[in-house]
Amino acid sequence: MFVPRTLADGNTPLGRGPLARAIIVIALLTAALMAILSLDLLSGQESLAVGQIAQRDYTAPSSGSFVSESETETARDQAAANVAPVYAQVAPRQDIATAQLNAFDVVVQRVAGLLQQRDDRQITADETVSGIEQAAGDRLTKAEIDQVASMSRVRWAALTADARNVLSSTQDGAVRSDDLDAVRQQVHNAITTDLPPDDRTIAGDLGASFVAANEQLSEALTEQARQDARAAVEKVVVPVEKGESIVRAGDPITPLVMEKLNRFGLSRPRFAFETVLGNGLLSLLLSVLLVVFLWRFQPAIWHRNRSLLLFVLALVVSAVAVKIAADRSIWTYAVPTSATVLLVGILLEGYAGAAMAAALAVLAGIVNPSGLEPAIFVLAGGMTSLLAIVRAERLNAFLRAGLFLALTNIAVVTSFGLLEGSDLTGIIQLGGAGLVNAFLSMVLAVGSFAMLGNLFGIMTVFQLLELANPSNRLLRRLLLETPGTYHHAVMVGNLGERAAETIGADPLLVRVAAYYHDIGKMKNPLAFIENQAGARNIHDELDAETSARIIAGHIRDGIDLGYEHGLPVQVIGFIPQHHGTSLMSYFYDKAVRDAGGHAEAVDENTFRYPGPKPQSREAAILMLSDGVEASVRSLDSKDEASIRAMVDRIVDARIEDGQLDDAELTLHNIRQIKEAFVQQLLGMYHSRIKYPDNVLPLDERRETGTSRRA
Repeated sequence: MFVPRTLADGNTPLGRGPLARAIIVIALLTAALMAILSLDLLSGQESLAVGQIAQRDYTAPSSGSFVSESETETARDQAAANVAPVYAQVAPRQDIATAQLNAFDVVVQRVAGLLQQRDDRQITADETVSGIEQAAGDRLTKAEIDQVASMSRVRWAALTADARNVLSSTQDGAVRSDDLDAVRQQVHNAITTDLPPDDRTIAGDLGASFVAANEQLSEALTEQARQDARAAVEKVVVPVEKGESIVRAGDPITPLVMEKLNRFGLSRPRFAFETVLGNGLLSLLLSVLLVVFLWRFQPAIWHRNRSLLLFVLALVVSAVAVKIAADRSIWTYAVPTSATVLLVGILLEGYAGAAMAAALAVLAGIVNPSGLEPAIFVLAGGMTSLLAIVRAERLNAFLRAGLFLALTNIAVVTSFGLLEGSDLTGIIQLGGAGLVNAFLSMVLAVGSFAMLGNLFGIMTVFQLLELANPSNRLLRRLLLETPGTYHHAVMVGNLGERAAETIGADPLLVRVAAYYHDIGKMKNPLAFIENQAGARNIHDELDAETSARIIAGHIRDGIDLGYEHGLPVQVIGFIPQHHGTSLMSYFYDKAVRDAGGHAEAVDENTFRYPGPKPQSREAAILMLSDGVEASVRSLDSKDEASIRAMVDRIVDARIEDGQLDDAELTLHNIRQIKEAFVQQLLGMYHSRIKYPDNVLPLDERRETGTSRRA
């Protein structure tokens, strides 16, 4: 549960089989990276693809021929495209023609009857116009209706007879539904020129309005005709002569070129022993450097199996993604490698994230032909993300990191584009890929870091924030069942947080640990002075050894409660460490007095906490905060001199007792912590003005609604 301490020179003390562990990890990581670099990742995957630019010349090693699927498909598509649309009759032509001519005749006769009534003075001119409007509907314009209303019956009969002849001949032919406008225009053009221009227009409009389609496009018949045309095309055989140029360096790879490369096995990478050996040596070198780095500088990761597994899996999965995207110019820059760097940096350690960024940059440089640019792109993006994230406590931290990552990606591709003389379009495309990279990196990091933290047993900032919420069920129990202990925990949290900020430790972790370090006191609240509220002290009736066992029992009870309520193991680890192996001096002195002052008759170990000693700076700060808060609270005078003297006494006593030996605190850190305690305690126990008995302080007057006037 506790991380092995690191020696002052940075080396980790030898444990059981550390060299064997390192060899196993190096071997497994080397094998994985070597396989990724040397072998195809997917069955049938080709290193060349349609649309790519050939990096070298390819020629046919021998003569041969093959059936070209691409050329055959092109010929079939052309044959299908040449097929004219197929139409089917709506109904028999004669039936449609008869119906349309009958409808035409009805309108003509009604208009002729109106003209007859007009001549016989049975209706007025206005009534004639109105009647023609009803008979013709929208077949004639307003102007044409006025002309018809004023023309003679003979003239009307002449133009309608010609219009009927044209309509009849038109309907006898094919009239397609998608060609009606053209046919109606033909009706206009077919009207005899013997008629006056106005009469020709009226006749054309009237005849065209009765044109109806007798054929419509048949999708089914057209598609069948196209399929028949495709089936009739024979497969295209492409001959290739030995030494014939298939594609030259710098030319795009077309489908036909790809088929030629496949025919001669040139599209798949050829197994080369020297390439595999080179990949193996590079993989070994990278694995050794990473393992030694973790072993020497990141012991908290190296000695914890889950953390080490997370680092290795993150590297391998990202290497697979980098390999898949290799040699695909746009994909190479869209792979969200920065998400991996961020996850490692947030969940494990910032230095581990930097090592991950460097390793992925090396891999990107190996698998891509233009190795320098992808390597710099991955390294710059990863390092920028780490520097920008600071602390992942809120979503805006990820948004800020994503913005800086996007700007860095664009800057890298733009700078290399200018150096290589790339055109503006290419730079814009790679810049777009950089934006996609930043977006995907932030989405993956936000969406998976909490899940991965839970999966690998790594405590996240979000978990700490949730545990620090006063409405947490366990904290509510602590407040209701042991209010004195709860108040003490809050005060310790305030002290510890300020001290942690001063020396650069994790203030949130210290505060959360302070909230839960004494939860074991809920099992026996009245055994602790802060919860007795002036009631009888049970220890007055117990012998010193029994009291010591009861007091020390809150450590065991706290661990049990922590596991029962699902606290992270990192937080539970603070419960035994906050007392370390320190001496319960009150009960020890009582035991010595009971033994007649003979200290040698009392076993000191009986009155020490079970430990272990604080294993981190945060645990040491919690121990000191706990002791200082309880001691200063007991002072009668809480002026600066008294507080500073008590802080010095408590901290120095812990140092002399060896409780901070494993905590990696320097003397400078100790001085900083002492000063932080003093300043925080002075703020907590600030003096107040003494008011006369008949005068309320300002804050009380506000609460009661009284004033000096009253």
